[in-house]
Amino acid sequence: MNALKLTFLLVIFPLLLAALGGWEHQRAAQSSNAVIDYHLNVGIAKQQLQALAAQDPAATVDLGKEKIRVQLALSRLDKIEAELPTAHHINRALRALAPWVIGLGLLAALIGLAALLGTQWAGQRAQQSRDKLLQAFTLGSRLLPYVLVSHVVAMAATVALALSYESLAMWHVGRLGSGEIKLMAVLGVVAAFCVYSIWLLLKQLRHMLGMFKPEPLEIFGAVVTPEQAPALWRQVNELSSTLGALAPDHIVVSLAQGFYVTSSEASVLPAQTRLTGRTLHVPLLHLGLLSRAEIGAVIGHELAHFAGEDTDYSLRFVPIYDGVNRSLQALLQTLLASDLIQGWLMRPSFLFGVFFMQHFDHAVNHWSRERELLADAAGARVAGNRAAASALLRVSVLHAHVEESLLALCDAASEEDLPRAVLTALSGCELHLPPEALEIHQPHPTDSHPSNGERLQALEVPLDEALRTATRPVDAAAANGQIDGYFSAPQTLREQLSRDLLEVAVAENAVHTQLLETLVVSTDGERALHEGGAWRGVLMAVLTIPFVLFALWIMARPWLAPERLKGTPLSTIGVGAAVGSVALIFLGLGVRRYKRAAQVALRLTPEHFVFANLKQPVPIEHIADVSLQFMQGIWVTLELKPDAPLPERRKTAFGVPGARINKKKRQVLLQMAQLCIDNQKIEPYEGLRLMLDYVNASVARKVLQSREDSAQA
Repeated sequence: MNALKLTFLLVIFPLLLAALGGWEHQRAAQSSNAVIDYHLNVGIAKQQLQALAAQDPAATVDLGKEKIRVQLALSRLDKIEAELPTAHHINRALRALAPWVIGLGLLAALIGLAALLGTQWAGQRAQQSRDKLLQAFTLGSRLLPYVLVSHVVAMAATVALALSYESLAMWHVGRLGSGEIKLMAVLGVVAAFCVYSIWLLLKQLRHMLGMFKPEPLEIFGAVVTPEQAPALWRQVNELSSTLGALAPDHIVVSLAQGFYVTSSEASVLPAQTRLTGRTLHVPLLHLGLLSRAEIGAVIGHELAHFAGEDTDYSLRFVPIYDGVNRSLQALLQTLLASDLIQGWLMRPSFLFGVFFMQHFDHAVNHWSRERELLADAAGARVAGNRAAASALLRVSVLHAHVEESLLALCDAASEEDLPRAVLTALSGCELHLPPEALEIHQPHPTDSHPSNGERLQALEVPLDEALRTATRPVDAAAANGQIDGYFSAPQTLREQLSRDLLEVAVAENAVHTQLLETLVVSTDGERALHEGGAWRGVLMAVLTIPFVLFALWIMARPWLAPERLKGTPLSTIGVGAAVGSVALIFLGLGVRRYKRAAQVALRLTPEHFVFANLKQPVPIEHIADVSLQFMQGIWVTLELKPDAPLPERRKTAFGVPGARINKKKRQVLLQMAQLCIDNQKIEPYEGLRLMLDYVNASVARKVLQSREDSAQA
């Protein structure tokens, strides 16, 4: 997050408003003295005029621009005198508003400055130790929502009062002009909008104050009790006792993700079971794909987060930190879906929330890396370094294969026992370590992990030795037997997890298929875009005729030179030729516009974008993006994919709309004055939406065809 941008929004802009308030305070003082002097002068003038009227009722008064009778002058002074109390009231209001503008602007700047400095201090303190990270982050996450709300309220109030001041300051004694009244009304409406924004913000207060409240972690799987998984619970409890760690309160088994522990509140789907306390997540397939020693090393690693000094960090900090991250994600989705006013109010909260989190990320990553390496050492202590290293690499080796098999089986939706089917599919795979495996991180929903290379180095196990056991082939029968040994009713659990996952997959596929089918039918047949506006071309051509005639008339009147033009006859001919040339240019443009009006510039087909001057149509599958730019008309821009061939242009007749090719940027560009279909003008965004519909429909058509081919195969 750009600190300068936030500094301007939170500190500099409020200070500018406070400075405006200082200027308004100075103007209010000057206006007060001016009103008092004006009141005194009116009183003196009235006494003088009354004395003059008593001497000569028919006397006149010279006002400079006009002379009026003394009685009329007294009448005007009476009207002015009647408006003076209003002037005094408005002046008192101005003197009262200005200090509030100053005070609230300074308050907003102070809040913003304190928030920025506080976040900077907390981020630096968090790097000193995990205890200080916990203290600083907990305090910051509690205070930040209140700071944000108070800053936005102070800013909105400052702007509202400043605009109210400027609106009132436009009032003066005498008749107000229509322009002055309109401007006063506009400023008043904007000030009212700011007050309305404060009210909307207060309505959002409950949501904003809960912005950093930890949200439940969603886990897709099934909770298993000690009765349902006696061997698994027994191994977990033994490992907890050996490590001196707190045992989990719950164990959740699923077919996806990896091993991890969490102390956040969790919601287990699809049963919607709420869990509180410590939860261990175990991937069912890995209970067969890993050896018992490797399983012990991985579970020991996870349980080590609830041992020693790591316990307080895992129980207190991690849930808060995870909750803030999930809340910011939810806030971003709300921000994107909100209306203009709500989005304007919530955007500063989101930006500063991101800024706040960024200042803790470095410290969190540092301590997370350290605690992961210590957890690795704990897992190695109960299972051995070789088992810990082998488990680390084997999870990386199997990750892509497991995901691909599950996706393929879920698409087919024909298996009642997905674990058995996946293990059967894996038994025929030759396993290799991915090239990037030593740099990737283990899949984990909350923490950051050090790279696999760093972890192997810390375990002091040679890569070749760990790799030899990590890439051993899958024995489906042995793996199934090992999985079943952990549970009292393994087949029931297998079928339950398979059924739940397939139901979700089928539902998601149905929604996706419906979306694809909707995209396909959104484009019917072909659409031809042309420029239209033939009458504009005719008008342009007709309007140039008088200039052409005028040029001919100049050149046919040699008597204009040299006496009247002070030159030679050639000067007359030159002037006429210049005027005629310009006229002929505009005449040509008019004819060109007329010819282009009805000609197809771009034809959209289900599979191609067809341009009038390109040798071959542009296949939609070669298009990476479509956009519009507005500069001397409308530019339709196609971004081509890196591997797509550049189209070739061909010569066309005069007036045929043609595309340009930008080879460097790999773009096809078409300039048009406007977009029309069947001689009906359409808005540019409608044309862009139509083009994108054709692109999306083509992609959807290919996806559906691929699915159909796979189903037939």
